[in-house]
Parts: sequence; C-alpha cells; structure tokens
Amino acid sequence: MFQALLSLSKQTLVYGMGKVITRLIPFLILPVLTNYLSPEQFGIQILFYILIAIIMEVIRSGQDIALLRYYVPEKDLNRRKLIFSTVFWTSIVFTSFIAFLLYNFPEFWVNLLINQPSPHPDWMFYIIRLVAGICWFDNMAAFPLTILRGESKSGRFLFATISGVIVQTVLTIWLLIGLDRGISAIFEANIIASLLVFLITLPTSFSRIRLAYDKTILFACLAFGLPNLPNSIFVQIIEFSDRKILELYRSASEVGIYSAGYKLGMFLSIVAMGFRLAWQPFFLRISNREDAKLIYGRVLTYFVVVICWFFLILTSIIQPLVRWEIPGIEKTLIPAEYWQGIDVFPVILLAHIFNGLYAVFMVGIYLKNKIFVLPWITAIAAIVNIGGNILLVPHYGMWASAWLTVVSYGLMTTLLYVYVQRVYPTVYEWGRVFHVFIVGGGIFAVGVVLNKIGYTPIAFILGLSFPIILIYTGLLNSGERSKLNSLGSIIRSKFKS
Repeated sequence: MFQALLSLSKQTLVYGMGKVITRLIPFLILPVLTNYLSPEQFGIQILFYILIAIIMEVIRSGQDIALLRYYVPEKDLNRRKLIFSTVFWTSIVFTSFIAFLLYNFPEFWVNLLINQPSPHPDWMFYIIRLVAGICWFDNMAAFPLTILRGESKSGRFLFATISGVIVQTVLTIWLLIGLDRGISAIFEANIIASLLVFLITLPTSFSRIRLAYDKTILFACLAFGLPNLPNSIFVQIIEFSDRKILELYRSASEVGIYSAGYKLGMFLSIVAMGFRLAWQPFFLRISNREDAKLIYGRVLTYFVVVICWFFLILTSIIQPLVRWEIPGIEKTLIPAEYWQGIDVFPVILLAHIFNGLYAVFMVGIYLKNKIFVLPWITAIAAIVNIGGNILLVPHYGMWASAWLTVVSYGLMTTLLYVYVQRVYPTVYEWGRVFHVFIVGGGIFAVGVVLNKIGYTPIAFILGLSFPIILIYTGLLNSGERSKLNSLGSIIRSKFKS
C-alpha cells in the first residue's frame, strides 16, 4: 500500500506542480488586471471566459475522459492508435463546426452573454472571434495532453502546459500595459498561447494518428463520454451561473469585485486539480489489486490533510497580502475597490474542499461504469444553485453566491458518496477525517482572531504547523508512526555522518 500511495503522491506532485505553475502565473498577474481594468471591465472579461468554459465542455462532449478510459487499459499498440484516431478525427469535425458558429455569428453570442448594452459592440464581436480560435486550439491540444497523462509522460505534459502559460502571461502584460489593448489583450494573448500548446502537442498526435476510423470505438466512446456532457454542463453552471445572475440583478462591477476574490479562491482548486489529474489514471491502474479499496480509503484521509493545510495557510495571509503596498508605485497589490470581494475568499476555498472530495469519491462511478448517474447529481446541485442565487442575490449579492457555491458542492459530494457506497462500498477512515476537520477548524478560528488583532505572523505559523499539531493530537496509526520513526532515524543518521 505504501508504495502505491507513494506513486500517487509523486504523480500528484508532478501534475500538481504543472497546475500550480500554470495557475500561479495568472494568479500573480491578477494585480495587473485589477490595477489596469475597472471592476466592470474585469467582470465583462470573466463573462467571456464563462462562455469559453461552457463551449469547451460542449465541444469535448466527454470524449477526453472516454479516451482515457479506453486508451490507457489497452495493451495493443495498433488498437491504441485506432482509438486515438477515431476520437481525434471526430473531434476535428465537431470542433470546427462550433468554431464556425462562433466566428460567423458573434452578435448572437454577445447578446446571449452581456445583458447590459455596450457602447463598443465591435470589440466584443472581435473577442468572440478570438474565442472561436481559442476553443479550437485548446480542444485539439486536449487529446494529446490526455494521452500524455495516461502514459505518465509528465515531462512532456508539463513542458506543453507551462510553455503556454508563460507565453500567455508575458503577452498579456505587454499587450495590456505596453500597448494599452484593454480587455482584448487578455484574449489576444490567450489565442497565441493556445496555438503554441497546439503546435507543441502535434508530434504526440502525429505519432498516434492514422487515416483510420472505427464506428464501434466511436459508439463506445460516445456511450461512455456523452453522459458526462450534461454533468459537465451542470458543473459549469454551478461554477459560473452566479456571475451571470450577479450581472443580471446587480451589476457587471459586482461581478468583477466578486470574481477577484473567487479567482484568488481558485488557488485551492489547483491542489484538487493536480490530484485529480493523477488520481484517475492511478485508481484505474490499481483497481485489480486486493487492497485497492483500502488504498482508496487511505487516499481520502491524506487528501483531506493536505487540502486543509493549504486552506489554513492561504486564509492566514490573504488579507494582509492583498493590502500590501507595492514599493515605488504607491499601489496596493489588489486595488481597494476589489477588497470587498477578497472577503469571500475563505468561503470559496471551502467550496473547493468539497469539490476535491467529490473527485475522490468518483472511483466507483468509473469502475462500475455508472457515469449516467452524474448528471442527476449535478443537476440537483445546479437547480439549488440557480434557484438560490435568483432568490438571494438581489438581497445579499456576492455573499449569497459564495455560500451557495459551498452548498452546491457539498450537496454534490454527499449525493455522490451515498450512491457510490451502494454500488462500490469503500471503507473510509471517517474518524481520522473528522479529526483533521476538527483540528483544522479550531486553528482557523484562532487564526481569524489573530488576524483581526494584528498577529498575522502567528496565525501563519499556526497554519503552517498544522501537520505537526495533527501528529501530536494522535492522528497517525501505528504503521504511519513506524514509517515516520524510520524516516526520522534515517535523517538523524545522515546528519551524524
């Protein structure tokens, strides 16, 4: 078990590092965006990215996970190439059709996206056309990236993803500040970066692509992937509908203020995303082991420890960090008009803890081929989210949106767990999990008080010490204590030598 968990940890670290870097750089330029875009402009560009997120889910139609499901277990090389070719050629046709609709009918998409009339419709049409290109390049790069994940070729995966983000970040800063391109700069930089990633992944596609097509494979992939499409759409609704409802009932400015805090809160989703990228291939590979369910249960415990640790560190430093005045330019890291949005940061982090737990419980869905149940679960959560936002946003604004995100992800996680335990019962270490939550909740409460009275460094140190506190409060079992003692002995012997 230990070796299997060590393998998962390494893969999570690799993919997590890739996601941390790819999300960290845009995270670092958030001060640039908030200092050079008004809250209204920031909110409008978020609405365009909502469109991209939903379009991408429609274009992929679950075929990325279908490719992972059928390609990874297949041992025959020629069969693998046939599976990849079938999915790839199908995707080219469908992606090109959607891109055509975006490019040639921009007015329809702008009217659908933006409720408030704009004095500059031409630049909005221009951005929609850029969106068409971004969606095409991103989707055609997604399949070779999926293959690299499935084959554990993390070096190539990291090179492609990190290269794209570095280029996008540099170009965004240059176009926004140097050339004063406004909102357009963000999407111009994005399409160039998407093109670069597409070109980097072409060799992976070319080495596996064949002029071949198999209808049986296509139907199998569609049968597996398409039930995930409504699920993905409902997840996107949960993730983004609050922004649209805020724009309808409040203003684009409040969308921008809320989105700044939400974007910072997405940092914790990086941890969950890195874990998820490694988790899916991992649990498929070990599913035939006798101790597979024991490993799955132990993974939940360790995942909760790590994600709660990040939560405590981030919440202890975020408020003084965003108010830090940058030397020489007399501006705070995040402008004061966005600070109200930063207040929802811990709430968004909490939502992403539930989102991470949801990923852990997905094992039984994949292994028992129960994808069909996911749309029902996410549909219920999406209805609660939309209904709650429509009812509460006019009165409570962004705070209603933030807490409804927690409620939605919590509901999804609970429903999934209850169902999966019926079809693939797994023994989770709930006593230890609750131990982590109770200790973490206590540290968070103390940290809030310390921050309010000006003792932020102590709050940070307390959050940083979370794993040590867990050890001293008796979290570890006998096997883990033995491993820890052995590791301590090795370290001490090296220091003595």
